[in-house]
Amino acid sequence: MEIENKNIIITGAGDGIGKEFVKILSPKNKLILLGRDIEKLYKLNRELNRNNYVLKCDISNEEDINLAYNTINNKFNKIDFLFNNAGISSAKQFDQYSSKEISEILNTNILGTILITKKFMNNLLQSKGCVVNIGSMFGDIAHPYYSIYSASKFAIRGFSDSLRREYNHLGVKVFYAAPRATQTKALEKTNDIGKFFKMNIDTPERIAKHIIKSIKKGRNSIYPKSFEKIFILIQKLFPRLIDNNLGNVSKNIYSSQHKK
Repeated sequence: MEIENKNIIITGAGDGIGKEFVKILSPKNKLILLGRDIEKLYKLNRELNRNNYVLKCDISNEEDINLAYNTINNKFNKIDFLFNNAGISSAKQFDQYSSKEISEILNTNILGTILITKKFMNNLLQSKGCVVNIGSMFGDIAHPYYSIYSASKFAIRGFSDSLRREYNHLGVKVFYAAPRATQTKALEKTNDIGKFFKMNIDTPERIAKHIIKSIKKGRNSIYPKSFEKIFILIQKLFPRLIDNNLGNVSKNIYSSQHKK
């Protein structure tokens, strides 16, 4: 599959993996960049010397999605790709989350992704286009202290599988990508917890290139080229081993946070 001369929506386009998607795809396509911080999007356009279409859109806000949908439909005669990249990462002890924090994560990572996909599904049906959902390895292996984030990525994996099976015969392709830890500002905010897991970390550029390359090869489920895939198999066949390992890490985190 070639990705050229396409109209492509990218959510969360101002940072991290989304920003790298823009760099890779903008030379040969018309991009529609969505994000909370519109100045970042304009700055990215200037840096790349591109004229990508920019819209302020917080996908956790349904009104923003509706406004973006109406604006895009008036501007573009078709949509070929929807990259659902926007998301929030968070790590803390479950009982320390406020209801507001939980709602913010789930409204962005799950509800926003679902609602914007629903809005543009008819467009994608007409173009026989593609949905690309960016999940996480945490959507296969749930880590302690990442309960809300893991829950959201498990949901996106299920959502992706369901959409693929529902719309494949109608010509819409659905891809699910599960990167491992990525060197972003979001990761830095959770480093006080993440450091205990001794995770291997990829650059956004490396992840974006791998995802685009995999899409071109028609791979529906996209995982890192790394030994972490072995842990997914262990999770399926011997979940108690993962329970014990990550349970011990959880003890270490708890102990470090409750030292007298």
